[in-house]
Amino acid sequence: MLVNFNTINEHSRIWIYAVEQKFTDEQVDYILSSISDHLQNWEAHKLPLTAGVTVLENHFIVIALDESEYRASGCSIDTLQAMIQGIEKKLSISLMNRLNVFLRLNDEIQCVPSFKLAGNTNKDTLFYDLTIQNKSELKSYLKPISQGWCSHLI
Repeated sequence: MLVNFNTINEHSRIWIYAVEQKFTDEQVDYILSSISDHLQNWEAHKLPLTAGVTVLENHFIVIALDESEYRASGCSIDTLQAMIQGIEKKLSISLMNRLNVFLRLNDEIQCVPSFKLAGNTNKDTLFYDLTIQNKSELKSYLKPISQGWCSHLI
């Protein structure tokens, strides 16, 4: 069941997908429409899942699942991943490259391959922590590298 992302439980599980270049308005419209259609009928073992979607900063797709009633199953997560792969193919973009790190540099979002992080950053450089797992953590997903998973790379 699709619900408004802003009203879904703060403890909801989230998945974040990021794109290297900003989404265009047309891409955002397509993405939100495609994911909303999927979430409207998303199920785990024939039980309806309550979920919402948003796009943040024209770079990040966030899907939230309220697991207070029903949890996602392996199969339901597989259908979500397949749908995201379909969007990648349709729009000729990459959304699941976990080797990229998204930084806030010169007041804009820049994508840097993790192996180049040491040459472009320091411990105080802000990065978007896409490994967070709950909606409430979105309030602090932009943090200094020294406080994140990638601190050992600089």
